[in-house]
Amino acid sequence: MISNPKIFISYSHDSEEHKDWVYRLATDLMSKGVETILDQWDLELGANLPKFMENGLQESDRVLAVCTDIYIDKSNGGIGGVGYENTILTAELLLNQATTKFIPVVRSVSKSMKTPLYLAGRMYIDFSSDSNYEDSLSQLVHEVYEIKQRPKPKLGNNPFLESEVKKPLLRENSTIFFHKRFSSAFPGVRGIDWFEKKQAMERLLILLNEPLVFEDNTPIWWWRSGDLQIENFSREGDDIALMDGQELKISRVAAVNAGSYYQSFVYVEVDPMDSSGLYDIDVDADISYWGYSREELAVYEKHNITRAEYDDNSAVIDGKPVYLNGKAELRIRYLTPYNFIIAPHNSPINNSSYDKRRNEMMNGILNGKMKLEELVDEVLRLPKRGY
Repeated sequence: MISNPKIFISYSHDSEEHKDWVYRLATDLMSKGVETILDQWDLELGANLPKFMENGLQESDRVLAVCTDIYIDKSNGGIGGVGYENTILTAELLLNQATTKFIPVVRSVSKSMKTPLYLAGRMYIDFSSDSNYEDSLSQLVHEVYEIKQRPKPKLGNNPFLESEVKKPLLRENSTIFFHKRFSSAFPGVRGIDWFEKKQAMERLLILLNEPLVFEDNTPIWWWRSGDLQIENFSREGDDIALMDGQELKISRVAAVNAGSYYQSFVYVEVDPMDSSGLYDIDVDADISYWGYSREELAVYEKHNITRAEYDDNSAVIDGKPVYLNGKAELRIRYLTPYNFIIAPHNSPINNSSYDKRRNEMMNGILNGKMKLEELVDEVLRLPKRGY
C-alpha cells in the first residue's frame, strides 16, 4: 500500500458545472490522503501549460481521465490540452501495455464507447450517477491505495485429499519469539556466556525445540556462507546433532545477549568429523577457498551413498543397484572445524550488505585471528530491520 499516492486529473473544461464537479472530486481525494494534481489549484496565470501536463502525467502514481462526450471527442481528435495529453499517454501505453496507471472515470458519456481510443478496453469507474457518488469515490480510493474492496480469499485445502496436520500460527515477530526461546535456553545471560559440549547440546535442544515451523513464519534461521531457516533440530548422539540434514559435532556455543532483545544470537562451533570415504576431497583447497571443508552424502538404511546416487534415486549397495524410492536422507558433514550463527529471521544480522564481512569475521574467529567480541561489537552497530 502506498502511504500517500499522487494522482493527476486529466479532464476537459466542458462547463463551469463540470469544473465544479472535478474540483469536488479532487477535494474529496485530498481529504482521503491522496495528493492530487489539478490545474484549478496548481496553475497560475502565465504558467507553462504543456510543461504542467507533462510533469503531472509523468510524476504521478496514477492518472484519472475524467471521460465526457467532449473529453472523448477532443482526445480522439487531438484537440487542445486534452489532445496533447492524449499524445503523451498513448506513447506511454505503447511502451507499457500492462500498466494500470491510467484510470478512466466515466462522468457524462452518451456514446457506446465510454472512453477515448487510447483507453479502449480498460476497466473504468462509473461516476455517472450523483446518487452513487460516495460508493464510486470509495471504489476509487481503494483502487488508488491498492487495497481491494473484495480481497481474494486464501486458497483452501482440497476437500478430497487427506488433510495435513495444520501448523500453528506464530502471531508475533521472529525477534520476540527467538528472545523467549533464548531466555528459556540461556536464563540469566547478560553479555556473552560460553557452554561446552554436553551443556551446549542441552541448551540448543531447548532453543530449537519444536515447533520451529509455523503457518505464517519460520522464525529461527542460521547464518554462515548461506542463510537458511531452521526447520528441525535433533540429537543423533551424545555430541552429534542433526540440523536440517547437517551433521554437527557440537563443540561449544556462546549465548550473546549484549544489547536489546532483538540483537541476541547464538554462536556455535563444530568439531570435525571423519570423512565418509566416498570422495577424494582436497581439504586444504576447501579451507583456502571457504575457510572450512565439508562433504555432501546421503544415508539409506544405514548405508552411506554419494550425492549423485541420491539425485538419481538409486545406488549401488553391496555391489548391487538398489532403487531408493525417495527414502534416502541427504546429509552434510564437516571435515574441519566449522562455525555458524543462530538468530531470528528479523535479526540485524539478516543484512545482505553485511554478508561478506560477516563471513570474513566467522573465518577469522575459526582460525583464531579474531575474537567473538569483535563480531558482537559489529552486530550491535547493524541497523534494526523494519518489521
